[in-house]
Amino acid sequence: MSGWLNALPVMLPLLTAAVFARRGRARSLAVIIAPWLPLALLVPLWQADASAAPVLLLGLRLGVDAFSAPLLLLSALAWTLAGVFARGAIRRGQMRFWVGWLVSLAGMSLVLLAADLAGFYAGYATLSLASWLLVIHARSDQAWHAGRVYLVITLLGEMAVFAAVVAIAAGHGNVALGSIDALPLADHWRWLALAGFAVKMGVFPLHVWLPLAHPVAPVPSSAILSGVIVKAGLLGWLRLVPPGIEHGIELAPVLFGLGLFTAFFGVAVGLLQRQLKVVLAYSTISQMGLVLVLYALMLAGGSQEMAPWLGLLVLHHGLNKAALFIACGCAPGRGWLRGVLVALPALALTGAPLTTGMLAKAGIKQALATSSFGAGWATVLGLSSTATALLLWHFWRLARADRKYRHVRPAWVVLVLSALFVPWAWLAIHDLDAHLLGGLWAASWPLLLAAGLIALLRGLPRPPALPAGDLVILYQSLARYVVTVLGRIAGLQGRALPNLHPVHVRLNARFLDLEQRLTALPVAGLLVLGIGGLLWLFAR
Repeated sequence: MSGWLNALPVMLPLLTAAVFARRGRARSLAVIIAPWLPLALLVPLWQADASAAPVLLLGLRLGVDAFSAPLLLLSALAWTLAGVFARGAIRRGQMRFWVGWLVSLAGMSLVLLAADLAGFYAGYATLSLASWLLVIHARSDQAWHAGRVYLVITLLGEMAVFAAVVAIAAGHGNVALGSIDALPLADHWRWLALAGFAVKMGVFPLHVWLPLAHPVAPVPSSAILSGVIVKAGLLGWLRLVPPGIEHGIELAPVLFGLGLFTAFFGVAVGLLQRQLKVVLAYSTISQMGLVLVLYALMLAGGSQEMAPWLGLLVLHHGLNKAALFIACGCAPGRGWLRGVLVALPALALTGAPLTTGMLAKAGIKQALATSSFGAGWATVLGLSSTATALLLWHFWRLARADRKYRHVRPAWVVLVLSALFVPWAWLAIHDLDAHLLGGLWAASWPLLLAAGLIALLRGLPRPPALPAGDLVILYQSLARYVVTVLGRIAGLQGRALPNLHPVHVRLNARFLDLEQRLTALPVAGLLVLGIGGLLWLFAR
């Protein structure tokens, strides 16, 4: 019986999505039911036996552990409240929106509950492809462009993840996720998995889909994309490259440095944006850099003892970021009450004293104190709070200028309150020691520094805006060049190559060698996945 209960969060959204194929009363009923289906994610949390249980989903096994529990709670709260908001806000393209919404929910549920390798990857691929419908919902030229970039970047990440999955399955079968840390795997498969999941997380330089997707996606879609779905990449890291894995301590310094760079990069580019949701997208990129920092510290320690702190960080960021995105659809500049509803989650994300952000930073600093990286990095983490405060001050100024007439929806208020109290409840339930009094000054001086910088720079001319997506222009130019070179090489196959530049000769030899390898796994599987994605793109 527990197996069937665990399967409810996966099966109910898929069944409801199928109802949308019928017009009339059935579809109207599905729209009423759909926003509340994420609450089924709470059912596995209530099970006395949280271990994996067999279900009739192709023999997959589902269950809950320390890594997935906070994500289940976050998904249930944020996805439900964003769905309640969507029911009143989405008027056009309802079928396209709700089918994408529900299939994404089913994929996310399977990602969170899967206890074996096949189930996890099936959910992850479903989530990635279904989320595309949320990005292109508006069907404008800008939405199609963002959708193409999202699909290309996502499929590249899927290919990397698929390669790592096949490498594991080829030698060990459909293994339990909890046993992957003991498997002897080559380091390059670990790096492939890390890179593939980094796409979902929005880690530099694979972040470009986030600032392109958010301006065109509906507000509730942005709330779950940035607040919840990006965390699927984090869970992927924890599943395929978990703390305690062999050679994990060697991966940690690179990931630690990349996380810090991503944190400051997201702020630097976000300050050059002029659209509310684009600024929040870069804020998410920055915050995911800090999540990567904590993950790297867990790798360096070779222990999963920091899992409750990671759960606190996930709940803190997910709920507060979802609340800020929902604010973008509620005219946050109209009245002082709306200003308070914007300020509360914004202050939390800066790590202000006695907020959930201060608790989350305390967890990172505790992990840093027990690592070999040195205490000096705590100052750098403090400066990241200063940077976040500058970015969210920029967001605040843009938000207060949005005075269009829109209703304050109850879902927004409940989401802000959830962001205020749920992380504190998590802290109390897991008996985490946050050293509140000792951390007040550590939480205060970054904000005082930010206030000083704001006062100092006030009145200076604004720097020029930077296009959203930043590096995507470079990637597109590079892709065009590669296609041109491949076309020339293909046209010269079988002919003498006396006039080719030496670089092109070497490229030709490399591609001939690559052609001979394409029949071997996992490359054949990658091509199948890529072709499937392209067919979906052109089948629109």
